[in-house]
Amino acid sequence: MVETWTPYAQAIFEIARDTGKEEKYMSDLESLSSIWQQEKDFVLALSHPKITKATKKTWLLNLFEDRLDATMMQTLLVFNEHDVIANLPQIYQAYLMCYRDAHDIEIIKVESASELDAKQKSSLKQMLETKLNKTVELDIAIKPELIAGMKVCTRDMVLDNTVLSRLEAIKEKISG
Repeated sequence: MVETWTPYAQAIFEIARDTGKEEKYMSDLESLSSIWQQEKDFVLALSHPKITKATKKTWLLNLFEDRLDATMMQTLLVFNEHDVIANLPQIYQAYLMCYRDAHDIEIIKVESASELDAKQKSSLKQMLETKLNKTVELDIAIKPELIAGMKVCTRDMVLDNTVLSRLEAIKEKISG
């Protein structure tokens, strides 16, 4: 069964937007997600069916009540009641998607044959923001097998200016 965490994330995001706490809740969820990823035994305990929800609620209150505002704390308790508390990292990722959609932010995947310096990253980001007319976050991966150049993937287009793609195009023409 494929789960979607978007309804949970959307609910938190709507509360955050209404209260002016979008960034605060994003930060809280990021911190909690990091704890969830580091503390695997804790997450296993939170998802264990033989441990009561009341016990899990006590743990959550003891650990986080002093760190979180009342709304975020209540959110964790609701997640516990709905047996989705162990999936907090996935809910955080869905929250990021809600935030990016609301603020017209697009993640652009960039594959480069070599490391890009700060000036190259800045120029690429600025050019893409102008071309797409939205805020851009770059997700850069270094792939030496591309030989030289870079490949840029947006939601709607792929720009492939790598030596590898050119070699493959030449190969197709020769064998075609």
